[in-house]
Amino acid sequence: MRNHIFIILIFLSTCSSCKKILDVTSPNAVADPDVFSNVSGLRNARIGMYNTLQDKNYYGSSYPLLVDCYSDNGTTGGYNVVDLDDIAAKIIQTSNLYPQNIYIAIYNSIYTANKIIENIDNVPNLDPDEKSNTLGEALFIRALGHFDLLRLFGEHWDKTSAYGISIVTTAKAPKDPIARSSVDDSYKQIIADLQQAISSMNTYNGNQYASASAAKALLARVYLYYGDNANAAVMAGDVIGDSNFSLFGPDDFTKIYTDKLTSESVFELKFDLQNPSVYNIVTYVRPDALRTEVQFLAAADLNNFFQNRPTDRRSALVDFVNEDPSIQPDGRTQKYRGEATKDNSAYIIRLAEMYLIRAEALGRTLGLADLNTLRENRGMADLTPGNVPNNAAYVNAVMDERRAELNFEGHRLFDLARTGMVQTVLGATVNPIMPIPQREIEATNGVVAQNPGY
Repeated sequence: MRNHIFIILIFLSTCSSCKKILDVTSPNAVADPDVFSNVSGLRNARIGMYNTLQDKNYYGSSYPLLVDCYSDNGTTGGYNVVDLDDIAAKIIQTSNLYPQNIYIAIYNSIYTANKIIENIDNVPNLDPDEKSNTLGEALFIRALGHFDLLRLFGEHWDKTSAYGISIVTTAKAPKDPIARSSVDDSYKQIIADLQQAISSMNTYNGNQYASASAAKALLARVYLYYGDNANAAVMAGDVIGDSNFSLFGPDDFTKIYTDKLTSESVFELKFDLQNPSVYNIVTYVRPDALRTEVQFLAAADLNNFFQNRPTDRRSALVDFVNEDPSIQPDGRTQKYRGEATKDNSAYIIRLAEMYLIRAEALGRTLGLADLNTLRENRGMADLTPGNVPNNAAYVNAVMDERRAELNFEGHRLFDLARTGMVQTVLGATVNPIMPIPQREIEATNGVVAQNPGY
């Protein structure tokens, strides 16, 4: 196995029993001329592309949960599972299976998107609008995968860093190792894909699929990380102004997590009874679960955080009281309940994040209104200019609001890293990013370089 793409091909051959969004053949199991020989085959390939996001090692659970449990939001349970223990202790090894499997799963999604991008011109009798929209969806998912890799495995907070990611824009020659691009070049490829996706997508098929609005929302997130606040604010504003989305009020915002595909979701990965996720299994299990049964727990520090915000209704989404003594003083997130059905969604992009992005991008003078809009809809009083007398205080207020709103959705570690707070909050020895899996380093004979500190 020479690199991640080749590893993916082997990996896919072992996954014939994986759950699918629809009961269709995975496009990776059929030769390209057969899959892309007709419109029906392309449509199956499109569904297969979304199916790759559902992998338990990606948005099926591990990616967002590892991000929070490597931060001050979470910790881990399990029973003498070394890889889980290392996540909680923030001493990840290069052989840790969690980042290794995440790495493979994300490149799997990129590979599948590239298959569609490369072959869509070969599909006969394809309606031009469907072709353009499907191409846009594939570009969106390729950008999402590359950005998620950059956030977890690259020095995304430093545009001058050489430690970006291996950018893969073709499904050809999968055995050829691909060296890492710089962080700046990684960003430029992601931004270019999203800009093309926005111009290509022409149909809104609901928030369970990529759309022009979802691409704008992801681009707003990317611009914020990149430091382009002006464009981040514009993109977030476009999504906020989209009539397909609206915020719930303080009395019913928990519907985000009990209902499906609500107006607060911009892009939500929906599971169902025939195709359950594992979020409940790894974060809740059942009301009387023991610590040894739950893999990803809410850290006591998150409880301390909410105790200092007594009017914040979002505190109800973590439970530190009704727990087995083996779990306390830690607790469990309530965002992935529904233990009878276990069809919990993955909340990839939500409207609330757009308010937070625009609030941060606009700064203290212009952004406070957006911050207060979200606070009001979560039962909290407005902040006054006197509450945030300088830029540092305002940034802290935004970070607190992001923590309250987005905990256990895969943002906290990245927020600490991009604002330079990792060492202050998590400790001086904590590395802000995951190691490139050792098997990748060995398989590419060192063409893919390891991250500093590993």
